[in-house]
Amino acid sequence: MVKTTIDIDDERWKRFSIKVIEDFGGRKKNDVMEALVEAFVKDPKLSEAIDKWIKEVNKEKKSES
Repeated sequence: MVKTTIDIDDERWKRFSIKVIEDFGGRKKNDVMEALVEAFVKDPKLSEAIDKWIKEVNKEKKSES
């Protein structure tokens, strides 16, 4: 098992946490994160969608500065 630290926008993490609680109940964020990592590794379409999202976010950040 690996422990890691990630930097995520506070508001985005709050929305994620609320969604996990609504859909799966409390204390399930680790399970959801592990499932997301596995899906990312196995599903090329998910990887492509995330790549597109990252590029859009980076473009927005550049336009804000």
